Amino acid sequence: MRTFQESLLVLIAAALIIFAPLIRSGKTSLALMTLELMGIALLLVIFWSGLLQGRLQKSVKWFLMLSLGAALAYLIPLPGGLWASLPGRTFYAEHLNWLAETSAWHYQALSLIPIRTISGLLALLAPLGLFLTVISLPERKVTWLIYILLLTALAQALLSMGQYFIQDQDLFFRMWSAGVPLGTYINQNHLVAFLEMAEPLALGLMMIVILSPTLKTILKIILALVWGLVSLALTFTPLLTTSRMGAALLILSISLSFWAMTTPEMRKRVAAPIFALRFVLLALAIVIQFKVFQQVVTITYDQRLAPAAALGDLRWILYSTTFEAIKDFFPFGSGPGTTPQVYQLYQPVSINTFVNHTHNDYLELWLDMGLIGLIIILALLSIYIRRWQQLWQDKSTGFKLLKAGAGVGILLALLYSITDFGLHTPANAIFFAFLFGIFLHQEPLAQPTLKHE
Repeated sequence: MRTFQESLLVLIAAALIIFAPLIRSGKTSLALMTLELMGIALLLVIFWSGLLQGRLQKSVKWFLMLSLGAALAYLIPLPGGLWASLPGRTFYAEHLNWLAETSAWHYQALSLIPIRTISGLLALLAPLGLFLTVISLPERKVTWLIYILLLTALAQALLSMGQYFIQDQDLFFRMWSAGVPLGTYINQNHLVAFLEMAEPLALGLMMIVILSPTLKTILKIILALVWGLVSLALTFTPLLTTSRMGAALLILSISLSFWAMTTPEMRKRVAAPIFALRFVLLALAIVIQFKVFQQVVTITYDQRLAPAAALGDLRWILYSTTFEAIKDFFPFGSGPGTTPQVYQLYQPVSINTFVNHTHNDYLELWLDMGLIGLIIILALLSIYIRRWQQLWQDKSTGFKLLKAGAGVGILLALLYSITDFGLHTPANAIFFAFLFGIFLHQEPLAQPTLKHE
């Protein structure tokens, strides 16, 4: 029975991983609803089977419960007088008073737009379901899901290369891109974030093969080449895009993943192939990024925004005005998922387009949930750092390399979130949760036995 339940989880999780990026990275209503239904299916199987028991660390369990509980608290109805006295509500209170004359009932909660908060909470079902699935499964079956993830990432990379080199509009699936590779995403930066999250796992599998004492030489060479080529494809594709942060993090990943995932003894055995695989890309990065930067300045941004935006000035304007909004709504925030609507009051007139996100996941969460959002960020970073400390003390195994690779991918995603909103893309939120599940994975705690007298 337990084997059937685990297999069912693997099947649903694999379908979720494959489907997540296919339809505009989950950013259509139908795609998002499908992802949410898959997340619900995973959660039902997990809690029905009891596979999660003894596997989730107490600190992580409390983090999930308190974070979700805090978000749900934003939906509790509030009396009109109390609501109007909250920071940042004055402007909205005046308009609600006018609307009250024509409407017999209106719903006021800590969230300015409760329906947006409900939508945001529903969008968390798929990431939460996949995270708990990885925690619940044994290492061997998690490894199968890693294969699925890497095949999904490789498909995106190959499609992106075709888009870049062939320049056939049919390959872009009617998405505007000015020739910049997107895969099936609607934003090249978010595609790059996905590929860079996945790549350290390919490197980890390559090192597992090289270090394996049981594989025959021919099979070892073949598998090492396969995972090496996957790693190369996931590393090369971001160089073709206009993502400046992606190019910078790629250089960081080239050095960081190797040192974070190996011991001094391992480096003696894998240094030559890894260095040959990774650092040959630096010359390509210089050539390709010079051409891409010219495209950013002269073509891509010139068609949509002021030339200064190509140098990153636009982001600084977004950050400074977002800080103004954070101060006005502090300490409670405007409510989870409400930033796109709230920010319109603070958007400078010089930006003549709708700003749906503020290009910084941390600032957006801070605006959404105020002090609670800041605590969630710090708690997540604390769990991440503490897990690295535990990982250094664990005995060396093949799966430990995959945990370390996931940890590197998580770091790249966290750094990317400083200048973008990749974790607000449903597919990337799902993949981020998947990596965190691998990173925090542990065998179930031994149950104490009762002594009979």
